Parts: sequence; structure tokens; C-alpha cells
Amino acid sequence: MNTTAESIYENICRARNELEVLPPEYSLPKEDNAGENKVRFADGAMDGIALYHMGVPNQDTALLEQALNVAATDLEQAHELVRQWVKDGHMVSARDKILSYLLDHQKQLPPSEIYRLAAECALKGTHREEVKFGLVLLMLFDLSRNEPLKNAMRILALSDEFTLYVLHAATGWDKPNQEIFRIAKNVRGWGRIHAVRILEPETPEIGDWLFAEGWNNSVLPDYSAWECCQKSGLQKRLEDGMGEKDFSHACRLLSALLAEGPMPGISQAEDCPGLLNAFVDCAAGKAVSPHRQDTLKQIAEYAASHELPEVVQRVRFLL
Repeated sequence: MNTTAESIYENICRARNELEVLPPEYSLPKEDNAGENKVRFADGAMDGIALYHMGVPNQDTALLEQALNVAATDLEQAHELVRQWVKDGHMVSARDKILSYLLDHQKQLPPSEIYRLAAECALKGTHREEVKFGLVLLMLFDLSRNEPLKNAMRILALSDEFTLYVLHAATGWDKPNQEIFRIAKNVRGWGRIHAVRILEPETPEIGDWLFAEGWNNSVLPDYSAWECCQKSGLQKRLEDGMGEKDFSHACRLLSALLAEGPMPGISQAEDCPGLLNAFVDCAAGKAVSPHRQDTLKQIAEYAASHELPEVVQRVRFLL
């Protein structure tokens, strides 16, 4: 293992700002094997696109399996095998195979050495896929009494590149939903999208955050709009009435739902007319604003194309 180069974990620690989150302009260091003509994705984007749009192909994990097998007798050789694999490998499509291999061979693989390999890859790794490999291995260990390691993983989760993998591990921690909520608030890109997808609105605070912030990511609100609409109870909030600030949030959330962009939006609603009418009722008592008018125009266009003449008529009255 390269112990002289700065690890990704150290880089993230150093980059945190006074709020202990990563600044918006932060991105992971360019890797040695990233050629000048190689497409550079935003942190987390390659995995996000694969999961949401392309599916994850079957990937050869033979080198990683060899690394697990030699870890007990030669940890440095295990690291070398991992370094060879990460040159072209992607954990997003190897995760399930590696977890299955570990479970199938758990009697032959000494837990202490696998744990050491996992922790070293996660915290000392200089390649993002190496760090992900370590995080995947750590999913299988009980970390309830290892708060320092969990804190280190929370720091890694600040990067959208690793949020998904820490979320998988955090589901096995104490109070997992609170952990997921904490992680979701600290990221703004693909990491937030992944977190919102599994976050449950078990408290009013979480429900309010999903309504006001959960969809507000730096990728595209459409990815989380439907999750936030459902989990925050958007229609009931509109029916119950809300102030101008919350109405502004409702406008932006409904606008993302109506976009029907890369992810299905309002078309998934069981009572689409009910949701649209609830918004129109609420909008009738609100001041004219760009958010209000733009959302009403979107509703009119959507309703016209989906044969909802009553909704169209009501919206036109307000425009």
C-alpha cells in the first residue's frame, strides 16, 4: 500500500470547511490513471448514472476475490491485487458479487484480516474504487462500538462519490434512519439523491426537511421530487394551507414533479387531479410571484395535455 501519497480520506478531512462539510467547489483529486482524454465525471455521477439509467453490468471480481484470500498471509499482496483491479474496475457493479463471495466463504476468510484490509482501503486508499471496496467490506462488520471508524466513514460520506457506500453500511448501525438523515443534510449532489431514496419520514423534522430541502440537489430536483412528494405528504400540506415560505417550497417541488424528466414524476400520483387542485386552491390565496406563476403555467400545460379541462380552467382564472 502507498503510505506516502495523501489518502482520499485525508484529502476530504483537509477540505472540510468551518461547517464540517465540503465546499460546493470541492471535487476529489484527479487520479493517476485518468488520462487527459478520459471523461471526468462529477463526484458520484458515474455510479448515479449507472444505477438510475444504465443498470450495473456483470463485472469480473477475480482479483478482488484473490485479495480476500491472501489477506490473511500477505496484506501487502492483497493491497496490490486491489490496486490492479481498480485500474479499470467499478464497485457499483462489483458490490453484490463481493458481498456474496464473502458470505459464501466466511469460514475460510479470517474476519480480523478482512477487517484490517477493509479499514486500510477505506481510510488509506488513494483511488476512489479502492476506498469503495473498503466501505463495501465494512458493511459486514458490527461497528456499534467503533465510533472512531464510524466518524471516519461519516467524513467519507461528505463526498458524493462515497455517500452511497456509507449509506449501505449505516443501515446496520444504531438508529440507522437518523444516520441517513444526518448524511442527507451534509451532501448536495448524487449523495443526497441516494439518501433521500431510503430516508423514512419517521419524525416531523424529517418530513419537513424532505418537503423543503430533500429534492434540492445540485444534480436535478426531478430525481428526488416524487420521493419527497410522497414522504412529506405534499397534497395534505397544500390542503391544510401554508405560509408564503412553505408555498415557495411547494412551487419548486411541484415544478420538479411536473417536469417528468429523467425520472417519473406526477404521473405516478394515484390522484393527480386532487394534487393539482390542492395546489390551485392554495395558490389562490397567495401573492403573485415568479414561482407561483411559473408553476401555474406548468400545471395548465400538463392538464391540457392530459385531458383535465377543469384544472386548466381553474388555473387560467389565476393567471
